[in-house]
Amino acid sequence: MTVKERIETLAKPKLSRSTLSFGPSLSWGNQQPMWELSKAAKAAEPTERILMLSQPKRNFSTQEDLRPQWEYSCGRQSPIIQPTSAARVANKTERIDALAQPKTHHRLYTENRPMYEFSCGRSSPVEAPAKGAKAAGERERTNQLAKAKRVHSEFQASREVQTVPSEAAKNTRPTERLEQLAEAKRRPEGPFREPEWPVARRALKANSTERTRELSRPKGLVEGFQGNRHVQWHVTKSAKQAVATRRVEELSVPIQRESMDHVQFNPDVFKVSESAKKAKCSARTEELAQPISLFRY
Repeated sequence: MTVKERIETLAKPKLSRSTLSFGPSLSWGNQQPMWELSKAAKAAEPTERILMLSQPKRNFSTQEDLRPQWEYSCGRQSPIIQPTSAARVANKTERIDALAQPKTHHRLYTENRPMYEFSCGRSSPVEAPAKGAKAAGERERTNQLAKAKRVHSEFQASREVQTVPSEAAKNTRPTERLEQLAEAKRRPEGPFREPEWPVARRALKANSTERTRELSRPKGLVEGFQGNRHVQWHVTKSAKQAVATRRVEELSVPIQRESMDHVQFNPDVFKVSESAKKAKCSARTEELAQPISLFRY
């Protein structure tokens, strides 16, 4: 191929594969055939085999609506069936009466339902108040802590998203600049240039330079290049017959660690010690416990 023919080939636009048609245009979702039926096919009589295959499949189910069966059990019947009239009238046996009895607890069993419902079997840190605590007098510090936190004097509530426009905003007229910005952007209709255009005579008769020929050569591979190794390769006979050393066997043994439930289990984690109950805070701790007054009430 000459340079002129190569330039003419490259100057042609690339064809769109979407415009090519490899067969008849089909619209899916209807009963229209792909190819038009011939008159002989329309006038032909079907054979016994075709008539047998054209029969609809027999429905072996006795139910009329099987939609719940496919929605909740993947097409399988539910194991819970409706009892028959004979089963409803039948008398129970001793074995059925024994199986119907609920399981009884051990005679030494003590029920502790709140402990297992709210604290996974551990004693709750929230204890019932003692009689002395109920009869105790009020303190100034307790009353101070019992007060709810007040809102700051400069606090402003969240502004509503929807606001009412004023009368001045309703009666205003837009400026020339706002009207200019409100106009839709005008776009000229294309196409602006034909996809195929004539090539100049000078370009057809031009000869490529040595530099252009050098750049047009494909990039070669480096000396000593090796392709990618295949993921799967054959195992050698020596590897199949090899015996693992004692050190390899020691390293292949998995490490067995105790579970965190047993390591971190502490049944007395929520219990307060007797010394902590009788302790008295220092003057510095009491000073740090006082609230910081930053708000103006």
